[in-house]
Amino acid sequence: MTKNNTTTAPSLRRRELFAGVASTTTLTALAALGSPGLAGASAHQEKPRGTERKTGIQLYTLRGAMGQDAQATLTALAGMGYANVEFAGHAGHDPKVLRGWIDDLGLVAPAGHVDPNEVRLDPGPAIEAAVTLGHEYIVIAWIPEEQRRTLDDYRRWADVLNRTGEAASTAGIRMAYHNHDFEFVKLDGMMPQQLLMTETDPGLVDFELDYYWVAKAGLDIAEVLNWAPERFTLAHIKDINAAGEIADVGTGLIDFSGLLASEGTAHLRYPFVEHDHPKDEFRSAAISHYGLTKALG
Repeated sequence: MTKNNTTTAPSLRRRELFAGVASTTTLTALAALGSPGLAGASAHQEKPRGTERKTGIQLYTLRGAMGQDAQATLTALAGMGYANVEFAGHAGHDPKVLRGWIDDLGLVAPAGHVDPNEVRLDPGPAIEAAVTLGHEYIVIAWIPEEQRRTLDDYRRWADVLNRTGEAASTAGIRMAYHNHDFEFVKLDGMMPQQLLMTETDPGLVDFELDYYWVAKAGLDIAEVLNWAPERFTLAHIKDINAAGEIADVGTGLIDFSGLLASEGTAHLRYPFVEHDHPKDEFRSAAISHYGLTKALG
């Protein structure tokens, strides 16, 4: 294979292919959910968007496609109607390049997940990339198992969140933490999630509540939201099926319409759909976009 130094952008043909796959997937998904069809879908997309909450997606859902062709994947998501994206790494691209692509597509990236150990050692590079991409939040989304075995481990991570939040605040960016289910398993009589919320500074650190993982842990999502609604400013909108597995939004058991209209989500600014292991990345994104759009009203 010969090297071509003239451009690193995907070819038009490739972008058209991705967009075509996404378009076909969207229509198939909408039909499966009982959509009124192409005319109805078009009319719905023309409806004015709310000024506060818009449809967003965590790009981890499409990590395979992002790794193969990030620009084409972003193009397809914009074509589906997504307004916001949340990064989970940069798929090997310079943040300046990614920023150019999302700007051209009319997308916004309010948040991005960052490597926990990298920000623990030096948050500077993550903050710099966040500024470039236009993030309002940087999010720690995972603590390695060997670093979360005791409550003292979580106290050390609360300190990391506070320190990183303080550093990020100088750039106008807030720190946030994203849960899984293990934060709701008590250690020495206390849930790590509650410890993190108690030990972090509300002026510096918010939380991105993942609704699926709360349900998976056996807790009531509405009750958890009411612990401190003002701190749950981001959310992962993930559904759960009867078997306890992740489901596309609107196809499972969670009442997203009720939750998103509740007082517990009064401070929610950015809902992002996500599926950790979709069988078809674009189909999952299309179905969840439809489900989130319905839930937002």
